[in-house]
Amino acid sequence: MLNISTSALFLMIALAVAFALIVAGAAVALARWDNRSAAGAIIMGSVAFAGTLTLAFLLLSLVLGAGT
Repeated sequence: MLNISTSALFLMIALAVAFALIVAGAAVALARWDNRSAAGAIIMGSVAFAGTLTLAFLLLSLVLGAGT
């Protein structure tokens, strides 16, 4: 594992969550613009949030595990 401080790790996690929220918000806005129901828009936003957050954590673990 790379030598990284705890504060930098928390900052990267916070940035990943913020990016996932932006993607989820964009998915909800796109769904509402496409005249989808509110429930469908929430589902699309939830899936986008979960997928983006999963990919961000996978990339983060790949980067942090590359030093081993």
